Amino acid sequence: MKVTFDWTRVKSKIAEDVSGCRDPQCLLFLASEAERLMNPYVPARHMVLSQNVSVHAEGDHGVVEYNSPYAHYQWAGKLYVDPKTKKAAFTNGEGLFWSRPGVAKIPTGKALKYDTFRHPKATSHWDQAMMVARGDHLAQAYENYLKSGG
Repeated sequence: MKVTFDWTRVKSKIAEDVSGCRDPQCLLFLASEAERLMNPYVPARHMVLSQNVSVHAEGDHGVVEYNSPYAHYQWAGKLYVDPKTKKAAFTNGEGLFWSRPGVAKIPTGKALKYDTFRHPKATSHWDQAMMVARGDHLAQAYENYLKSGG
């Protein structure tokens, strides 16, 4: 027997039909719940990254956006340096750090070490770590949200 599938609908519409998530409030719920579940995995040495986050619905998906300028570097988990100076940052010795304006840093391949005092599960790619460890909780929360009328 030969079976053929013809996907004539866009992926976002298929995902919408499967998930039941059709409105911005639903998307906002999913993003908010994901952010809450991700928080223990976000590096939090000074709590700035884990608290400087915004959650919103954008088009057909929810967005969790970490707004600190160094968020990508922390998420990638690799040391990024200035391509010319090979330094990660400059400092005044009193806790103020900066980079050369307009210069894109490059990854070194050296793994970052995360302070785990405040968030013992802190890691790179915290979204993926949360989904492995707590993805079932996200699904259950979403199911409860739908059952309650959303």
